[in-house]
Amino acid sequence: MKAGADRSLGSVIDDADALPQMRAHRSRTRLILAPTLFVLGVCGWSLIETPAELDPPLGHMGIAALAIAKILWVAMGVAAVRGVRRAQWLFSFLCGLSLVAIVPGLPVELNQSVWVFSQSLIECLLKAGALLALGFSRASRASRSGGMAVAAWNVVGESPSDTVEQR
Repeated sequence: MKAGADRSLGSVIDDADALPQMRAHRSRTRLILAPTLFVLGVCGWSLIETPAELDPPLGHMGIAALAIAKILWVAMGVAAVRGVRRAQWLFSFLCGLSLVAIVPGLPVELNQSVWVFSQSLIECLLKAGALLALGFSRASRASRSGGMAVAAWNVVGESPSDTVEQR
């Protein structure tokens, strides 16, 4: 038997098997993109609205506190985008906490100032999107890891515990 004939047939079979994996990889890329965009959007909007949050009567301490808060918020967002799970959990928690604090005041802001209302509404939409996108990405990651353990049952001579230990 010629080795070249086997390789070409094996290559065709390997390419056919790789096609669903490439499609799955593309869908994972799309899923990862949404949380990244929302987290960066929240961080960017936080920086954009900084001038509106400056309060000169608070003095230097108020400005320093605002600067530290913005730096921490952006650093946590960057860590979340880079895949640090604790940062993702903390970012999600703070987005949810912020929504609980801001949403009840939206009707009052609408009656007082449309400009302030629109800023708060954009902030709420971005934070709600980030919260949902991070939650869905964690849920899909958990389902994929659970799916790998189930797929290990189909591999001959390998137990699911061996596959989990290799990860």
